[in-house]
Order: sequence, then structure tokens, then C-alpha cells
Amino acid sequence: MLEGKRILAVVPARSGSKGIPNKNMQTLRGVSLIGWAGITLGQVPWVDAKVISTDSSAYAEEGRRYGLETPFLRPTALSTDEAEAIDVARHALVESETAYGGPFDIILIIEPTSPLRVPEDVERTVRRLISSGAESVVTVSPLASKFHPRKVLQVKEDRLGFFTDEGRAISRRQQLSNVLCWRNGVCYALTRDCLMGRRAIFTEQTLPEVIERQLVNIDDPVDLAWAEFLLSRLEVQGGVGQHEA
Repeated sequence: MLEGKRILAVVPARSGSKGIPNKNMQTLRGVSLIGWAGITLGQVPWVDAKVISTDSSAYAEEGRRYGLETPFLRPTALSTDEAEAIDVARHALVESETAYGGPFDIILIIEPTSPLRVPEDVERTVRRLISSGAESVVTVSPLASKFHPRKVLQVKEDRLGFFTDEGRAISRRQQLSNVLCWRNGVCYALTRDCLMGRRAIFTEQTLPEVIERQLVNIDDPVDLAWAEFLLSRLEVQGGVGQHEA
């Protein structure tokens, strides 16, 4: 528990990834992505239950190897490309409340594809959820200004133009006042009512937890190489210890 709140962490790991086959079993420093998630959660002592939501018995075994519990397997209907993350989380919560004998106040979604998280990221996210009274808090990373929609171009009917009409007036990045972010997958923290009552992760009462350091959310093989590079850089800088598996 943290601040009197009973907390469930869910690691979603279906087996049918297409971008990288068996993506969640890919390794960094000899540890699977599932393993990286499990190791980090093992360093968060106030999480009351840590489960892996998967359709694969092999993935379930891998989760157990790294301290994740497997009170259920995910049904086939929630293991397709079309399955929504919110439904996967709701299923995991219902099954876990049955298995662990009572309701949870806060649900954490910990994606294995973001292996460079540290325990402090998770704790800051949850503490912000509790202290703010928000419905959810989502970790994000700042988006480089060159990817701002007002600077992005598009090819349409073989002609190059601005993605937005406002882009024509942008000549300096200082003109881009709003901060844009991308979801880094480190942690989604939701209240039970947000998940079950609102059936949403993002609501009008969602707050950001901005992480400034370099992160990676693995979708393609190049992302694995980038993660290896970032780990090597941390090692050179003497900061790899908090990420070590």
C-alpha cells in the first residue's frame, strides 16, 4: 500500500506482436523485456500485487521468473491487434480482485516495451495521482520541436505543403509555445473508478508526469538497438546501476 491505497500493477504482454515477433521476449543485456518490467516492479515494495496479463503460457512462465504473478491467462478475444488496452486492463483488474480477495484503489499499467524505467518513475506517477485527486496520470516524454505539427510537412497529390495552415507562419521554434509529448509507456496510473466507471485511461482529469531523460518505447528492431545504445551510455556515465537487471 501507498498512502493507504491498495495498488495493482499490470504488465500487458500478448504474444502476437507483428513488428517484432515475440517482442516482449526480446532481450537487453540478456534479460527479456518482460524481465525488465518485473525487476523494476520488484524494487517498488508498496505495490500490493504484480501480475502479467498474457495469452501465452511461456510468457506467463517468464513473468514468474521475474517476480510477476499469473493468477489468470488473457482470453483470446483480448489478445488480438484489435483488442483495446482499456479492456485488457479491466479484465486484469476483475481477475486480480477475485484472485487477491478484494478491490484495488489504483491500477498501474507497466508496458514491457519501455525497459528504461526506474522505480522512481513509478513512485512519482502514483504519488501525483494520489496527491492531485486526478483520475489518471500518464508518463510522457517531450517531443522534439522539429516534430511539432506546425513544422511538419505533408505530400498531397505529389505536392509538398504544410500539415497545418498555421505552419506557414512558423519560422522559429520559439514560436511554438505549447509543449507536445509522446507516450513513453513507463507508467499509466489510474483510479479504479477511472478504469471501471469511466472506462478510460485519458479523461479531462488526466495529468502528465513528464520524464526529461532519454527513453525508448520498443516497436521496431531499431528501437532495440537504440535501447542498447542508451544503456551503454548510462554505463559510461556511471548511471547504469539503477537500470541493471
